[in-house]
Amino acid sequence: MKPKETWTTELKNGIFGGLTPMIDPFDKTKFYISDGWGSSYPSMKLRQLSFEDGKELKTASVKNSVRCIYFNPDKRNIFAVTDNKIFLINKIDFSIIKKFEKGIQKYSDYISSNDKDTLLLMNYNADFLFVYNYETEKGLKKKVKTCRGIYKESENTYLLFCPKAGSIQQYDLQTNKLKEILQTAIFYKAHKSKSDKFYLHLGKLIEATSNTHEKIEPLNQIDIYSKSDLTNKSELKFDFHFDQFIVSENEETLYLIHNNKYWVYSLLKQKIEEEIILDEKVRIAQLFDEQKAFISYEYDKPDKITYWKF
Repeated sequence: MKPKETWTTELKNGIFGGLTPMIDPFDKTKFYISDGWGSSYPSMKLRQLSFEDGKELKTASVKNSVRCIYFNPDKRNIFAVTDNKIFLINKIDFSIIKKFEKGIQKYSDYISSNDKDTLLLMNYNADFLFVYNYETEKGLKKKVKTCRGIYKESENTYLLFCPKAGSIQQYDLQTNKLKEILQTAIFYKAHKSKSDKFYLHLGKLIEATSNTHEKIEPLNQIDIYSKSDLTNKSELKFDFHFDQFIVSENEETLYLIHNNKYWVYSLLKQKIEEEIILDEKVRIAQLFDEQKAFISYEYDKPDKITYWKF
């Protein structure tokens, strides 16, 4: 189905390089963004917007770009992580309850928590997991290769998706020990579903040169594992380039995204059902399966976002 523009809103700053638009898990009428590259530090905020009309509802001044956020299950508080600080924010009125600077690790892209006193954080390219006790404001490092996701299994056990090593590790917070549960190919991005399936977008390691950093580039393949039987995997191979993917909540649909294009793949029928190509200036920032919608911006106008329904 051809998507239709529902609303467009102009922001104070651009979103490119900021937090990927994130839905509120406890109130799905709202979503969150943060100010991105090119914004002046004093103006940079975490922003809550309405899906209905794009209006800005609340802001918290963090004076930096937010890299990741964690919603406390109490539905009252949010941890917002910037380059060099962690903010505990009241979700009701967006007041800053506390700012953590002492003993934290900079540049964290992934976050989880035991919802008691500890945050687990990793930079996408770091060689360690950072475990931070926000009650004592002290942390420790656990050596592990790179990260594309931290998923909580219980109060004490977490899955770490380590792309460069091609590995999924289980971390025990109580004992501070790691156990590999699955060796995989190198991957670019990862997703763990509620049904305990692992979706791995495979990648290729590009070595560093004299003027470039080492990086992983995406391949045109997604491997799917089920935690109940890790010996078997499904391989989905495509004949086009994509660098984002979204798995529907019911795990019947896979959305594959690149810049101004997205493809709808049926996991039940195992075929592409739709290809959508937007204006070449458009960049899809995030797609929301439940809302059957996505948010975009134009690459030369990252301060103007559009909400599309499909």
